[in-house]
Amino acid sequence: MNEPTPHPAGCETHCRPGEPPWDPPQVISAMMHRVNNLIFRKTNQFSRQNHVEDVTPMHGWILSYLYKCADHPVYQRDIEREFSITRSTVTNILQLMEKKGYIERQSVPQDARLKQLVLTEKGAALHEKTMDAFHQTDIYLDGLLTPEEKAELLRLLNKLKEGLTQ
Repeated sequence: MNEPTPHPAGCETHCRPGEPPWDPPQVISAMMHRVNNLIFRKTNQFSRQNHVEDVTPMHGWILSYLYKCADHPVYQRDIEREFSITRSTVTNILQLMEKKGYIERQSVPQDARLKQLVLTEKGAALHEKTMDAFHQTDIYLDGLLTPEEKAELLRLLNKLKEGLTQ
């Protein structure tokens, strides 16, 4: 017989074995993290179907951003701001994207320290396939919500985003 999983310290009186010491629907950050993981999993599933399983969702979003912004210079700080991620995280992501041949960092004449991010041919080709995977994910998610629910969810997420960036 299976022995019950021991309770985490401090939740012996209100937790069932194997359950977290909180009520997930009432902890916004925990529930959003879980939903985000499930969305990433679904996106990865569609990425495999589109033969871009080596491209992470974040790489795909950055490829898309660079593709859309091809008419003006894009720098690392633009990626940091656009995706609300730290400098060190962006540095690691961009180094990997450069190593994989998706982007190039080009020196800027007026400031040798500044590097412009440029999409390579390989990156542009992958952009199209990753956009297909993202579009399939969006269609799937759209099918889970009514138009009213989707509008309300986006309104609330934007409200949280605004409050968290102040």
